[in-house]
Amino acid sequence: DIDGEKLADDEFAFFVLMLAVAGNETTRNSITHGMIAFAGNPDQWELYKRERPATAADEIVRWATPVTAFQRTAVKDTELSGVKIKEGQRVVMFYRSANFDEEVFDNPNTFNILRDPNPHVGFGGTGAHFCIGANLARMTINLIFNGVADHMPDLSSLGDPERLRSGWLNGIKHWQVDYTGSATQAH
Repeated sequence: DIDGEKLADDEFAFFVLMLAVAGNETTRNSITHGMIAFAGNPDQWELYKRERPATAADEIVRWATPVTAFQRTAVKDTELSGVKIKEGQRVVMFYRSANFDEEVFDNPNTFNILRDPNPHVGFGGTGAHFCIGANLARMTINLIFNGVADHMPDLSSLGDPERLRSGWLNGIKHWQVDYTGSATQAH
């Protein structure tokens, strides 16, 4: 419910559809980028397999930054970092730039699954535009990586990924991997 009022059936159906569809592409690409990051940083993969840190999913999303840019329209005159923005003007946010900002992150070009705090904007930052499916995405990322760690711990890259050409999504179209598989005790 919202402010004590229940959602209508069509509103609830739209909400569920948004969770299922809107987050599919971004979560899927975060997972693929995360595995590529682990393949390139085997020390982090070994750490993940051993410890399963709660901070890993947020670092994977920061590193992947599945949505590279988004635009918003100013609803009133405002100023941002000394730049005046008029009502109705469009503002473009480059999430990838923000997620690798040296003034915000220590060693931003290092993939560190223990990074804490991790004020990334991979879920849209804060406020009204924060991703409604952020917790579902984190849970999905954790479940997938736990499964890979348990059943394909030796997963390795067989080449460079084929990237999606997009000004909006930081996507992977294809990435070939290899593994022998080794079922271990589930955590």
